[in-house]
Order: sequence, then C-alpha cells, then structure tokens
Amino acid sequence: MTRPFLFVALILGLILPVQASSNSSVGFVDMQKVLEESKLGKRLQEQLRKDFEPRAKVLAGEEQEINKMQQELAKDKPLMSNDQVAKKEKEIQGRIEAYQKKALPVQQDLMKTQQEKGREIVGPAREAVKTIAKKKKLGMVFERGAGGLIYTDEGLDITGDVIKQLDATTK
Repeated sequence: MTRPFLFVALILGLILPVQASSNSSVGFVDMQKVLEESKLGKRLQEQLRKDFEPRAKVLAGEEQEINKMQQELAKDKPLMSNDQVAKKEKEIQGRIEAYQKKALPVQQDLMKTQQEKGREIVGPAREAVKTIAKKKKLGMVFERGAGGLIYTDEGLDITGDVIKQLDATTK
C-alpha cells in the first residue's frame, strides 16, 4: 500500500516543478488603483458620492454644532454653576446620542452599498487581470499590498494594463 503512494509522490515531485517552471513569470496589480482610476471604478465612486453626499453634509453640520457646543462649554465652564454645567453637558450628550442614532443607519447603508458596488467591479477586474496575465504569460499575479508581499519590482506591475483592459471591456 505504501509503495504505490511513494511512487505517485515521486512522479508528482518530478512533474510539478517542470510544469511550474514553464509559467514562472510573476506580476502584481494594485486593485485599489484599478478601483480609483478605471472608468468603471470612477463611475461607481461617483454613484456613491451622489447617493451619500447629501446625507453626509447633514451629519457633518450636526457634528460641527456639537463641537461648537463643546467648545463653548469648555470656554464658559469656569463662569458657570455646577447645575448649569451639568445641564449643558446633558444637553450635549443628548445631541451626541441623537447624532449617533442618525449616523449609524447611514454608515451601515454606505458600507452595504460599497460592498454591492465593489462586487460590480471585482468580476470584471478579475477577468481583466486574467486576460493580461495570459497575454503576458504570467504564472501568478499578486495583489499589491496583500499580506506577505514585501517587495515587488515595478517592472512586474500590470495595473495600467488591467485598467486599460477593464476600460475596454466595460461601459
């Protein structure tokens, strides 16, 4: 029983390195750059901005009002009685809690929408990477910034080609 297993392991040990060496070129792609610079990525980011910017402005205004209230309290605190300070702190805390209740659903909706939009670009981007990898006869393509990848020669960067390919195959 162990003899056939050893034989198969020996054969695989001889064959796999030969096959691996036939496609030994390596490349990398910066997927964040693809997202930011491709036509599809820019369009998706613009949609996100259009959908969420009005809500973000409202929340930013409320946040500024809370900060202003906190600064005024800090400035006026020495002149105020303990009851006045406690009342103002309670008012500020109420505003903070109301702000958080408004902000949480917006943040959750934004994250959900970002994930959905991300899925819209991942498939076409992977196809573009695959096409470029085949054209350049690359055996492997790593994502720049992915864990474990410490150094890459800039000559191995296929990001620009991937963006061009993605732009050519998407509207």
